[in-house]
Amino acid sequence: MKNAIIALLVAIFLVCTANLLVSLGLIGGKGGSTGGGHEYKVLNAQQMDNIGFRAVAAEEGIEVTEEGEINFPKEMVDKISKVNLLPRTILEVEKDGGWEFVGSTSDDHYLFKRGK
Repeated sequence: MKNAIIALLVAIFLVCTANLLVSLGLIGGKGGSTGGGHEYKVLNAQQMDNIGFRAVAAEEGIEVTEEGEINFPKEMVDKISKVNLLPRTILEVEKDGGWEFVGSTSDDHYLFKRGK
């Protein structure tokens, strides 16, 4: 019984030591919890809408004023609705700089990542 307890304590010590070395970045990869070799980008809902509306305007040949205003015709309501605009906006962000969509938060922030 005494040998089993000592063996378990030694095993726990070895696992803890290995975990510490990995988290410090001394063994395995580029640091465990520091995000490794990724760069992250967060866009709020307004920024995402701006990117999406500009992409649709460029595709349709609609002019964007100096103030950033875009006047869409009423026939394009379906094309610029939130359901149709969001996937297009995500693709636009992914094309611009090699970003990869990770997810979104409950308060409409969209997370992207790319390798450094």
